[in-house]
Amino acid sequence: MSLKGLQKTSWLGLLLFALAIIVFPHIISQSFYITKATFAGIYTIVAVGLGLLMGFAGQISLGHAAFYGVGAYTTAVLSTTYDFNPWLALLFSMIIPGVIAYMIGFTMSRLNGYYLAMATLAFGIIVHVLLVEWKSVTKGASGLYGIPKVNLFGYSLTQGLPYYYFVWAFAFIIIVISLNIINSRIGRALRSIHGSEIAASSMGVDAGKYKMQVFIVGAMFSGLAGWLMAHMSYSISPTSFTLEASIVFLAMVVLGGSTSIWGAVVGSLLITLIGIIVKILGEYVPFITSDFEQVLYGLILMVVVIFLPKGLFPSLLQVFESRSSKSRKVKVSQDMQM
Repeated sequence: MSLKGLQKTSWLGLLLFALAIIVFPHIISQSFYITKATFAGIYTIVAVGLGLLMGFAGQISLGHAAFYGVGAYTTAVLSTTYDFNPWLALLFSMIIPGVIAYMIGFTMSRLNGYYLAMATLAFGIIVHVLLVEWKSVTKGASGLYGIPKVNLFGYSLTQGLPYYYFVWAFAFIIIVISLNIINSRIGRALRSIHGSEIAASSMGVDAGKYKMQVFIVGAMFSGLAGWLMAHMSYSISPTSFTLEASIVFLAMVVLGGSTSIWGAVVGSLLITLIGIIVKILGEYVPFITSDFEQVLYGLILMVVVIFLPKGLFPSLLQVFESRSSKSRKVKVSQDMQM
């Protein structure tokens, strides 16, 4: 598919998806599902940033839950302890993860693949320990409470439908930004790095610079997601930002397909849906618990890696394009015979 065709497909998909998000609360109006759908929007922001890093820069990160936590705790501390306006705290919730990502990327610029994954894993563990032990700032394991609501044009955004649309508005902005990135010169450079960093470097592509940039962008996206989560929940604790959370974000990207922005979106929705199904089944089946949910994520990752290495969305898209191509060939052949 040409770049022009890809862009048309992306914008059409964005429009259809926007319509689905707008209509969803009017079809399923229970507060439980609205809350879960809101969290799906927050997870989408993190997953899209991680997808840019994995699918286009070819890097693996197990530390995005840490950036997510830094964003959440930054706004929580600033707005509760220092009475910052949440909108002003948003700047710090994005800038601080970005600065940390720059420092990590600068010090680990020579690491690639699994080595970078292990380094970010260590970073995630360090952040979680700091959130628990730095009690004078984070209040320790009990977490921070009384995080204020966000005000928009004089209207206080509360949990439910208002915050659902608020979160997904940010998610659409992030999706649009990411689509523009991958369809730009930077996106082409990232794809060349993913294909072969040595070949890309020989063609004059500054691989280190582009990998650093996408790592910082992904961290800032995670910080934004943390800000949204904190002001939705009104309270946060370190249990939301553990290694398990990073693995869930990784599962979203791998399941949906790391080489597509829409893959990250689809993966976020599917993982959220799986969580809902497990919760519902847990009310009737005794052995289905939160631990079972983690096992299920592991099984899904294993199955996807073995049978759908490109991820669910790219694989389905490839099947659809293959069938469309065959139907066009059949039609051309029939027209020639007539």
